[in-house]
This record gives sequence, structure tokens and C-alpha cells, in this order.
Amino acid sequence: MLTPDYLEQNADILLDYYRDLENYIIHDIAMRLLKAGEMSGMADYELWKLEQMGMHRAEILKKLSQITGKSTAELRKLLQDAVLTSWEGDAADFSRMGIILENPLENPAVISIMDAQWKKTQGELSNLTRTTMLQSQNDLVSLLNQADMRIASGVQSTSAAICEILDQYAGRGVVIRYPSGTTRSLEAAVRCCVVTSANQTAAQVTNHYIAKHGIEYVLVSAHLGARHNEKHPEDLYSHDWWQGKAYKIRGSEQGFPNLLDSTGYDIRDGVGIVENPNGLHGYNCRHSHEAWDKEWENPWLDADGKPRIDQEESRKQYSLSQKQRSMEREIRKTKRQLLVKQAELDAIAETDVRDIIQPEYDKLAYKLRMQNKQYNDFCGKNDLRTQSERVKVAGFKRQQSAIARGRATAYQNSLKKQI
Repeated sequence: MLTPDYLEQNADILLDYYRDLENYIIHDIAMRLLKAGEMSGMADYELWKLEQMGMHRAEILKKLSQITGKSTAELRKLLQDAVLTSWEGDAADFSRMGIILENPLENPAVISIMDAQWKKTQGELSNLTRTTMLQSQNDLVSLLNQADMRIASGVQSTSAAICEILDQYAGRGVVIRYPSGTTRSLEAAVRCCVVTSANQTAAQVTNHYIAKHGIEYVLVSAHLGARHNEKHPEDLYSHDWWQGKAYKIRGSEQGFPNLLDSTGYDIRDGVGIVENPNGLHGYNCRHSHEAWDKEWENPWLDADGKPRIDQEESRKQYSLSQKQRSMEREIRKTKRQLLVKQAELDAIAETDVRDIIQPEYDKLAYKLRMQNKQYNDFCGKNDLRTQSERVKVAGFKRQQSAIARGRATAYQNSLKKQI
């Protein structure tokens, strides 16, 4: 079995490449939009915009080619590690049944499963990057058109209009739009893909052993803070309802409900099938399953047969984790805004506009300081582990952090003088 912490932390290495891609896209768009302020009003402005679209595409393709080689190697290593980690648990389970499992890396069938899952995940990540490239082009065109409209209205100066548009874009970041109409940040989309893939790959190897040795039952893991859906409190949407139980793969019997009916996941001929992506091994699911014997004692139940994990406590923990994720998103948003605001300060020549931008930067820097304090206080108060990887933004390194801290202090001192 793979633990929730393992699945979360294993995705962080790969995420760094895509954070870098997002920062690169935002910075490239910012530079081209700031340049537009010098070009607007020229006869060939529309031609210039078309040239910028082509140049932006070329730059992003170049960046993607750099990322692809690194991410491909990391993904293969990540999936292999997930299989080996899960196999340790599988080997212990089957040993209790008197069955000795061979090393998965010496099993052609397991290697074939891993290869198929690697190709599937690589395809999903390729689709994400291709969608990101197209979306970034659409973003550039949309932002240039917004700048045209604002400047033409005469309400704002060219530089002021462009800076305001860029501030809004930096706050939003690069967003992936799915055919269903739903949207996700690039980071969330990549994390979901990697976490889900690692879990499913390990599960498919477990299923191979289950089918090979004719196992009829499985045990699903449990953890505090499992997903809970208020609209579906006792359905597969709420993972806290079906976690920590033993299930029968085919049919059902007293004390062993059917796996598919309860969790939305099925095992057929040694292959795991996610019938409902909201359930077991679906999107971002951090639960695992293992081979089980109906005579064994369920470690997730106490002597009276009641769940060891209190459901109310689990739901409280889930709510706290959602709040923590929200605070982390806001911190990343502010860091992106600071990076773009610094680019504006570096590129804008007009003194009157710079006089407006600098206080805005200072205010954002102070906001970041307060967000970090509130985040640390919240985690400390609720006994949550702070997660530095989840507040990282590529490009916001020590130098940028030091500048922001200095300007935050300057803003804080200015507030004291006003009192």
C-alpha cells in the first residue's frame, strides 16, 4: 500500500518543472505586453501582435522541449519507486498466505504493466503541456486586446492599463480548461495527474498478483482527513465512508460488500478499472488496496468492530486540510503578483507610473508577510505540517524573497507613521 504522504511528496519533484514552465509563460507574456505599450498606435501594430504570438509560441516550445526530457526520466523513476514501495506490503500480505512473490523488476508481466502506465501518464502530461501552450497563446491575444480597449477608451494611460491587466493575470496564473468546462491551475492539474498515476500503477501491480493467485478479497486503506462530500455523505464520493473496509471482488457476503458497488473500482482479469473517477483510485485518490483473507483481523477496526478512525474527527481534519490548501494557493498567488510587479518596475520608464507601482509592490510584499504568518499560525494551532513545497513559485527565490521582506518592512513602517 502507498500512504497519502508518500503520494503527495512523490509528486513534488516533478511539479518543480511545471512551476518553472508557468513562471516562464507569465514572464514572457508580461515582457511582450509591456513592450506593447511602446508599439501601440503604430500602423503595423496588428502585424506586430501576430509576430508576438509566433515568437511566444516558439519560446514556449523551446521551454517545453527542455522540460520533456527531464520530466520523462523523473516520471519513470517515480512510478518505479511507487511499485517497489507498494510491493513491500504486497509481499508481506502474500507471505502470510504462504505465497512468496518474486521481485517485481524481475517479472516481465509487472514490467509490462509499469511500461503501459508510464506511456499512459506521459501521454496525459503531453496533453497538458500542449493545452498549456495553446492556452498561453490565447492568454497573450486576450491580454493584448484588453490593453487595446482600455487604452482606446482614454480612461487609463498605456502603462497603467497594461500593469493592471498583468496584475490580474499574475493573480490567476496559467489555467487549464477541460472539455467539460471545468478549470484547474497548471500545478493542480499536474499534481492530480502524477498522484493518480502513481497510485494506479502500484494498484495494477497488486491486481496482477491478486489475479495470479486467485485472491477473492481486498482491504482498502484508511487515513484521517479522507475526502468528504456533504451532498453525498454515505456514497463513493465521500471516501471516509468506504475506507478501512474489506470487500469481495466478485459478489458479496455478510461483512464483505462488493468492491465495485461500494467504491466505484473493479478488478477484472487482473486489471483494475476505475468505473467512477470520484471513488477508489480515481482523481487524486490517496487510498490503496491490498490482497486480503476473510479470516484476518481488520487493522482499521477495533475489538468491537468499530472504525478506529473517528468519522467526525476525520471530517474536521479534511476541512482543515482544505483550508490549508486555500491558504497555500493565496500565498502562491501573491508571489506571482510580486514577480510581475517587479517586472513592471524594471520595464516602465514613466516616473509617475513607477510612483504608483512601487507602493503597490510594497503593499503586496507586506500582504505576503502576513499570509506567511497566518499560515504558520494556522498550521501550528491545528497541529498541521507546514508544506514549503506547496507555497513555492518558480522564479521567487532568495533574492526576490529578500527584496520582498525589505519592502514589507518599509510598508509596515509607513503604516506606523500614519497612526
